[in-house]
Amino acid sequence: MYQSERYVGPLLASLAATVDPAQCEIWILDNASPDGTVGALEREKRWHNLPLHLIYSERNLGFVRGNNEAYARMQAETPCENIVLLNPDTVVHEGWWQPLVEALKDSEVGSAASLLLLPDGTVNSCGNAVHFLGLGFVQGYGEAVDDVPKRPALFFGSGAALAFRRETLHVMNARLVTSGIFWEQLFLYAEDTDFGWRMRLAGLENRIVPESRVTHDHQFWLKPTDGSDDRMFYIERNRYLLLLANFKSATLVVLLPWIIASEVALGLGLWKLYSHRLRLWWAVWKEARSPEFQTRRRRLQAGRSVRDHEILRAMTGSIRHGALPFHAMDRVLDVALRWSHRFLCFVVRW
Repeated sequence: MYQSERYVGPLLASLAATVDPAQCEIWILDNASPDGTVGALEREKRWHNLPLHLIYSERNLGFVRGNNEAYARMQAETPCENIVLLNPDTVVHEGWWQPLVEALKDSEVGSAASLLLLPDGTVNSCGNAVHFLGLGFVQGYGEAVDDVPKRPALFFGSGAALAFRRETLHVMNARLVTSGIFWEQLFLYAEDTDFGWRMRLAGLENRIVPESRVTHDHQFWLKPTDGSDDRMFYIERNRYLLLLANFKSATLVVLLPWIIASEVALGLGLWKLYSHRLRLWWAVWKEARSPEFQTRRRRLQAGRSVRDHEILRAMTGSIRHGALPFHAMDRVLDVALRWSHRFLCFVVRW
């Protein structure tokens, strides 16, 4: 966690009320928070009867490496079979973990995600979608919980409350010759998208478990007037890295006209995403040419057991997001992209 002082108390209090200390181990890594996060963790550790293990990093490792470091330490000292990742800004509900563990008993399930709720009780995410141009986003945002299907379709589960089995992670990493939970080259953002994509490449299912409910105090900052350039830089950079690493070369060639068209649309301001495209493309070019990236791509393509046809079918062509305005021009683009998605699913048979 990073700068999470105000979230530590509610999260640990909810865990103390819902988990059996004899059946779990709780590991938290603080990423050199400059606020009072460390003090809050020490106070909460004294107040709650929880098997709490705290790691204090001397520098900010980033979300991705921080999770990998905590997982490695946990497996070395207190190995657990079922792993659940929780964001600092979450509060778990009564009976939240049992349905996740039950779902993981199915050998075809790679990951199981909780139904995420906003503080007002509406849906934050009932599973996440991925656009065929690589952008991941939540589904069901702002909708009533009663409207959530019993088995929602999704591409991947949000890393805010995500469960998997240790053995499943090891099998997936062995097939694809990867390591850890998340891809450290991403640093932050889109790490759960890549995790879910790798599960699919290994022939495993990502499942949402609506019976498991977790409140996520998520402040959706992605607005047209937002100035969070660093955040948008990583989101945009990482979606392109995912496309380049996880799709076959033939699929990337077929996607190229849509990629070029989307860059033109972004350059003209039709979509309000990261505006500094030259900086973005230079960063993508450097990362994609690195030996680490090239090795990862070769291993993923050699070890995968699922065709891009199935991957594309599990994606979406829609750009509609419940947390963003949807104007007349967006509707036109949405229709065109949904038909493009159907066409791509027909063309890409490999």
